[in-house]
Amino acid sequence: MSLDARVKDALERSSLIVDPDVRRDLATVRRKTRRAIIRQRVGLTVLAACVIAAAVFLGPRVLDVIRSQRRRPASTPSPSVLAGSYRVDLSGAGGSLSAAGLEGRWSITLEGDGSVLWHAPSGPPEGLPRDTYQVSGNSIVTNLFANDLCRGSGVGSYSWNLSGGTLTFVAVSDGCDVRRAVLTSGPWART
Repeated sequence: MSLDARVKDALERSSLIVDPDVRRDLATVRRKTRRAIIRQRVGLTVLAACVIAAAVFLGPRVLDVIRSQRRRPASTPSPSVLAGSYRVDLSGAGGSLSAAGLEGRWSITLEGDGSVLWHAPSGPPEGLPRDTYQVSGNSIVTNLFANDLCRGSGVGSYSWNLSGGTLTFVAVSDGCDVRRAVLTSGPWART
């Protein structure tokens, strides 16, 4: 028997052993494909749910940060008609000042470079690092007390009026009760 005949005979015997079941194999492939598609869809659904949950919980915080950045007073010098030193006696003012033990004589110095130094009723001069303010027309935006009494409350926005050496503030928006009370509880006299 020649080599070709022997190879042909061996291949015929081997082919009889292999009997492919095409229908069963096709069903297996379809089932595995369906499972892969389902796993992919479940994964995408879980990912979408995580993104939505992150947006719901973190979105407001991100917006607050963006808003506070937009409203932050300028750190560059801004000369002001308000530049000077002012005093007010807030004895008996009550409210949040009384609760915090901050009634008494206050003084602030609004400097022409946009910085604010302040002195509480008792104790040494405060305001370092310097708090800042920015004047635009009859509006003033300040981060006064941001490092102490108003930590975490952002900036305050006020309208102001200077008449005959008397400075008055009216709150427009401010999340800090102490800053609002100190600035608006009485007229400030230029010193």
